[in-house]
Amino acid sequence: MNLSLANPRSRSAHLASFAAPDGVSARILKLSGDGGDLIAEKDPSQDIYHVLLPAVEAGQVLSFDVAEGSAPEASGISSEEKEGEVTIGLGGSPLMTFRYGADYPKPVFNPILTPGGTNMLREPMEAWTSGEHPWQRGLTLMQGAINGIDCWNEKTPEEFGRTEQDSIDVNHGPLSLTIASENSWYVDDRKLMTDSRSYRLFDTDRDAAILDITLSLKASEGDVTIGDTKEGGFLCIRVNPSMNAADGGTMRNAYGATDEKGCWSLPSHWMDYYGPVGNETAGFAIFDHPDNFRYPTTWHVRGYGLFAPNCWMFKPDHHLASGDTLTFRWRVTIHTADTDEADIANRFLDYVDGLRVEGE
Repeated sequence: MNLSLANPRSRSAHLASFAAPDGVSARILKLSGDGGDLIAEKDPSQDIYHVLLPAVEAGQVLSFDVAEGSAPEASGISSEEKEGEVTIGLGGSPLMTFRYGADYPKPVFNPILTPGGTNMLREPMEAWTSGEHPWQRGLTLMQGAINGIDCWNEKTPEEFGRTEQDSIDVNHGPLSLTIASENSWYVDDRKLMTDSRSYRLFDTDRDAAILDITLSLKASEGDVTIGDTKEGGFLCIRVNPSMNAADGGTMRNAYGATDEKGCWSLPSHWMDYYGPVGNETAGFAIFDHPDNFRYPTTWHVRGYGLFAPNCWMFKPDHHLASGDTLTFRWRVTIHTADTDEADIANRFLDYVDGLRVEGE
C-alpha cells in the first residue's frame, strides 16, 4: 500500500506519530520513499504508529510504500533484569532503574540520570518511615483517595495504601523498550482495585529521552470512588533537591507561569521542571494526553521539588462502576538545558498533533 503523511510544522529530526491507516494493525511497518527507509512501530495501547522522522518542512507531504515486516531491536537501548529491578541504558550510558518488590510500597524509577551520570531525582527513603515526604521516592504512580483510602502517603501499612506488582514483562522493539506490568492496590490485606501500566522508552538522543506512560485502572473488586484530593496524580516525580524551584530550579507551565502561584492547582497542557544537577542543567517535562480525563489537567507542583499532574484537586469525586476501566497517558521528556533550549513547546505538539494521513 501507499501512505502519504503531511507534516503540520517545520521540525528538525524528531519522534513523530500518525494514525494507523484503515485495516492496518501490524506491529512493525517498513516505510520506503521520501526521507529514506524508515521503521514505524505500533503503539501497544492506541491505534497509532511512531516513527523517527528526519527534518521536515511545514506542509511537506511524505509518500511511502508500506510493507508489514520485522526489524532488529532498538540499538540505542540496553536493559538488564535482576530480581526486583530493571536497569536501562540509552545512547551508550546508564539512564534509569525501575524498582519493585517488598522494599517498595509502590513500584518506582530511581535513579534517572543526566548524560553526565547525576541523579535527577531525590535519593529514595525507606518505606513506612518518618521524615519529609518519604513516599515521594522517585517517579511513581499513586493517588490520595481511593475508596477513602490514602494511597499516596505512607505512615502505617495498616491504614495507608500500597501497590503490589503482580507480573512484569520487558519487551524490546525496533524503536523502543517497554516495561509492562499488572498491579494490585491494597490497604492492609484488602484489595481496592487493579491496574495495567506500561513505561515505553524510545530510542532517541540522550539529551531528550522520551518515556510514554500508560495507566489503566480497573474496578476489579467492586465500585471505585476516586476522591477529591491534592495528594494525587497519578503520576508523581520528586526531583533532586538541587533542582527545587524554591532553591535554584524552575517550574514552568504552557502559559509561561514560573512559580507556585501561577502553576499550583491550575490547568495546563504541559509542565516543565528543570534546574542545576551537578554541573549540568536538566529537567522533566510532563505532557498531558488530550484523551485524559479532565484534560488539560491541573497540577500539584511545589517549590520543594514535587511535580505531579493531578486532575482530582478541588473537583467532584469520580466513580467507576464495578468492572469499569479508566485510562491515563502521559509523556515524560527527560531533557538537558532549560524549557526553551529543550524545545518543550514543539515537543508537546509532536505528541498531540503529529503527522496527518492524507486521503482519509
